[in-house]
Amino acid sequence: MYNNLMAKGINEYKNGYDFYKDSETEQIWQVDTHGQEGPYLFSFDQEKVFNFWTDYPDKLTLEQIEIFKKENPTMAELK
Repeated sequence: MYNNLMAKGINEYKNGYDFYKDSETEQIWQVDTHGQEGPYLFSFDQEKVFNFWTDYPDKLTLEQIEIFKKENPTMAELK
C-alpha cells in the first residue's frame, strides 16, 4: 500500500482509489477523481466508497451522517 505523509495531508492508494485527508484527526477519506468534475466520493474505511450526490444521506448510518455533517458542513447543507 502506498502511504505518504505530505505537507498537504495524508495520501493512500488502496483498492484502486487515491484516498486523501488533510489530517490524522479527520475520519473521512476523500477520493481523488483526477480532474473529473461532478462526483464527490468519500469513504470512512477505505473499503466502502460513497458518492455524495447519490448516496448521502440514505446509504450512510446515523453515525456516519453525524461525522459527515461535522467534517463537511457546507456539503451537508446542500442536501
